[in-house]
Amino acid sequence: MRRAALYVPLTGALASPLAPRQSDCAALSTTAPNWKLSNAISSDWPGSGAGRVQLFSLHVPTGELSSCVVNYSMDAASGQIVDYDPTAAHACTNFGAGAANTTVTLDMDTLLLGIRSTWACAGDAATAYAAAGSTSLDRDTSPGACLVEPNQTGNATTCPISDVEVKGTLVA
Repeated sequence: MRRAALYVPLTGALASPLAPRQSDCAALSTTAPNWKLSNAISSDWPGSGAGRVQLFSLHVPTGELSSCVVNYSMDAASGQIVDYDPTAAHACTNFGAGAANTTVTLDMDTLLLGIRSTWACAGDAATAYAAAGSTSLDRDTSPGACLVEPNQTGNATTCPISDVEVKGTLVA
């Protein structure tokens, strides 16, 4: 019996099949510096005094995928969010070596997400771009949408957030 091994690198075009061609990056950087947000959730653990919003961000010009997490504190007794700064920037983590540096801000009262990236296109490191955008996140709390799991400190509730494309605007 013959066995064959398959090697698939986790960086580059194979890791992001939606990545634009190198020649498209500059054009997309000026015409559509957008992000596609997906697989977002909010998880509250009031008994543990914490919660978070987590999402994946695909930066359209570079095809860079990153994970963005916003942690917050909760009052264990009331379940209310406490000591939260809606202007605090949270750095997103890129999957692989990437050109985009992305941060998010999140107002937990209105679920208004701000997103900002800086990047340079491959082959043209001398030209730097920066864009910002915002969107209201749509957290689905309809009956049956959220997963409620009991634990030692009370219920943990995880709710889905709708996928959305955020329109970016170039900034100086």
